[in-house]
Amino acid sequence: MKIPVTLNGEKIILDANPDEKLLTVLRKMGFNSLKHGCEKGRCGFCTVLLNDMPVSSCLIPAGILKDSTIVTLEAFVRTKEYEDIATGFEKAGVQLCGFCNASKYFTVYRLLKDNYRPSKEQLLETASEDKCTCTESSSYMNAILYATAEKHQREGRKKNV
Repeated sequence: MKIPVTLNGEKIILDANPDEKLLTVLRKMGFNSLKHGCEKGRCGFCTVLLNDMPVSSCLIPAGILKDSTIVTLEAFVRTKEYEDIATGFEKAGVQLCGFCNASKYFTVYRLLKDNYRPSKEQLLETASEDKCTCTESSSYMNAILYATAEKHQREGRKKNV
């Protein structure tokens, strides 16, 4: 089946079976930021942005992707949002294990996109939903706060708004 999509900013045609999972399709194309994990949508190791939302690619059949926009971590690392988050992780002393990178980056990206300043409850919820144990919750929440500050500084926003 020929499926038109925008992948990492480029319009392409995916050649895949309709029931083939996006994880499998992207791995075959050489995108190694997606990892095989539980393949049940729980671990987050295969997270991509699908139409600007973090999703587990192991759950997405290729047949529903027509005209979708897909972003993998390989492309996301070239964005200003990635830099904000990476700086936040660095300032908080967070060192990711390599399996959960996409999940953590895309989750924080969406949180910051939807919230000017995430609340304590949102931070706790984000940390509690994270299934990888490479980062303790308090460090992860601090990283999000640092990333928020980086984003505000880059956008020229006042610190106490």
